[in-house]
Amino acid sequence: MPLEKNFWCDPDALNTTTWTYTTKANETIYDVAAAVKRGVCDIARENCMADALMPLTTGETLLIPGEACEADETTCLIVADADDNYSDCVIGGPHTYTTVKGDTLAYIALKFNLTVASLQATAEPQGLGYDPNATIVPGNDIKVPLCSPSKCEISPWAVTYGTYKDWAPKLGTTVGQLMALNPTFNHSEGGGAVIEWAYNCVTLAENTTVIS
Repeated sequence: MPLEKNFWCDPDALNTTTWTYTTKANETIYDVAAAVKRGVCDIARENCMADALMPLTTGETLLIPGEACEADETTCLIVADADDNYSDCVIGGPHTYTTVKGDTLAYIALKFNLTVASLQATAEPQGLGYDPNATIVPGNDIKVPLCSPSKCEISPWAVTYGTYKDWAPKLGTTVGQLMALNPTFNHSEGGGAVIEWAYNCVTLAENTTVIS
């Protein structure tokens, strides 16, 4: 089992060695976490994962972090929040998102901080908007509703630690926008991978319209 919260934990006694793990057929990140006794989010951040729940492929090399007094199982996950304000459009773009294994419209909407209805409206002409919880075949390009006028700044950046969920709020963007800009990026083996940042995403007028 991963290390549990322990107020008597001595950080100096922890094993801080980092090593690699090669994934087996049909393994999930939860399987890996259980096998190596580390937290799901600790592993995700060590590997700069785009999304901790993105399905793994057989033979992937993952970096396994050192022990922590408290294993992190939840803070990197993209989940609905009752306090979140979901939008009808994405500020600045991109206009298309390429689906990955395990995607549903509802989950894609969550990545972009969109209402499900707004994403359904742009996906429906593609025959994808009827059941928001149906799994979508990977590799589909889905149009995303955009706020007009709006813009983002774009820049390359070398990532060394963390997940898209960690970075997006600091950049003023969303997980979905980072994934749309970097459709082939899953995780970094060893850090230093260069991806495109979207940041400082803002509307350019007091009143905006939704374009699809």
